[in-house]
Amino acid sequence: MTGDDAHSDADKPESAKSVPASPERDQPAVEALTEASAPAAASGWIAAGVAGVVAVGAIAAGVVFFLQNSNKAEQLDAIAASTKAACDYAAVLVNYDYSNDPDGYIAAMKAGATGGFLKEFSDASEELRIGMERAQLKSTGEDVQCAYMSGDTDEVKAMVTMTQYRSNVAQTEPQRMMFPIEMSLVRSGDKWLVSRLDSPLLDYSGDPTGGAPLDGQPAPAPAPDPGN
Repeated sequence: MTGDDAHSDADKPESAKSVPASPERDQPAVEALTEASAPAAASGWIAAGVAGVVAVGAIAAGVVFFLQNSNKAEQLDAIAASTKAACDYAAVLVNYDYSNDPDGYIAAMKAGATGGFLKEFSDASEELRIGMERAQLKSTGEDVQCAYMSGDTDEVKAMVTMTQYRSNVAQTEPQRMMFPIEMSLVRSGDKWLVSRLDSPLLDYSGDPTGGAPLDGQPAPAPAPDPGN
């Protein structure tokens, strides 16, 4: 390294300097949500979860600093209310038990939703209830963290991360996984309702079971490509 290179590194901010790898940090944080997930998909979910945790802290710090210095009280109020709503809804989403009022769970999911997401979830809710009971699905969540990503006083996107413990008839020992979600919310009167959920651990309808097979058994592996 030349003298100029050393001087250049010294001038870099701490956030720009490389951080040594840590075996603990590099340890895979989660397992795949469903038994059918391929190793490549699982590694993608792990990356999404880790990235989500980092993003929550970075986004929250940067946004609050900017808005406080810009004295945007109304926007700060919207951020506080919408991110609280996101965390509250995530707590509903991740806590369910096939043997403990699944209809109440579905009703609570609908109550906090709106727009296209409400329609998609409502259309899939009966199949979801049947699947929960047949597969004996249970889930609990903890360490729910939320941060504002973008938006205004009427529409907001938030990043949510949490830890999920999930079991079913084929996997009675709860599996621990990181659950990252990008959540879109809209203001409705004095409430913030969820209009969209995006996560590698949800199917298109926002099904938190990940589209688990109704019999609780692992789905068959995809057929190999012709010629393999």
